[in-house]
Amino acid sequence: MSNSLTLFQHAGMYASFELRRLWQTRPGLMTLAATTVIWALLFRYAIMPAADLIASRGFIDFISGVFGNTGLQQLSQWPAPELAVYWFFSLLLLPLFSLFFTANQLCSDLERGTLRFLSLRSSRTAIVLGRFAGQMLVQACLILLTLLATLLLASWRSGGVSFDMLSATLVILLNLLIVLLPFTALMSVFSALARSAKLAVSLAIVTLGLCFALLSWFIFYFPDFLFLLGYLPGAQVFQLLPLHGWQTLQLAILPIAQAAALLVLASIFVNRRAL
Repeated sequence: MSNSLTLFQHAGMYASFELRRLWQTRPGLMTLAATTVIWALLFRYAIMPAADLIASRGFIDFISGVFGNTGLQQLSQWPAPELAVYWFFSLLLLPLFSLFFTANQLCSDLERGTLRFLSLRSSRTAIVLGRFAGQMLVQACLILLTLLATLLLASWRSGGVSFDMLSATLVILLNLLIVLLPFTALMSVFSALARSAKLAVSLAIVTLGLCFALLSWFIFYFPDFLFLLGYLPGAQVFQLLPLHGWQTLQLAILPIAQAAALLVLASIFVNRRAL
């Protein structure tokens, strides 16, 4: 019991360090500035125009034409069109951004040799869990900032904030964090294998691409195994798009299990690696 408590205490220290680094260092502030610019452009040229289109169903018709009739018409059932558009774009874009944003969990420590020093004071598993938790906290902050901006925009255009809008905001936040869990854990694995963040991102993209290609080839000859595509990281994104409200959490078990398995794998790699 004491060992587990120590593990989580040390992991919490590393996570809090990652959070402080976001708000108190120049690279962290640059990340906040870049996020602000990117989402400001999305607000101006995507979220606001698309929110107007939802009311006229033009956006739903366009999305249905691109992705097919997958039930995306339910986007109009969100309490505010701005939240519906934010839900759509964030589900598609944030997993990709997460691969780049969380790639440097362990690479710098391995390259500089600081991981050897840190492992003298805490276990390597605590370092892996702490870096992962820290990256999730940082992403939670960035998502919360953009989501609150979307909520303010929605309340300004609709004339006030309703309970349904607040509930939808919480639903979006929880779902986005759950969706990002396996992608962040995946970068924990590749950052434990690579010496640089760029190499970790390259390995992740190539591995995901190869897995999808090989699995597609296998399913072509054995169609009964089509269900295996649903176990790839991020596969639930297209299942989430047509959903709304608290029913979206029914898909949370798989990404949580994927993240747990990937973190175990990352811990194994780090513990077996010579520093």
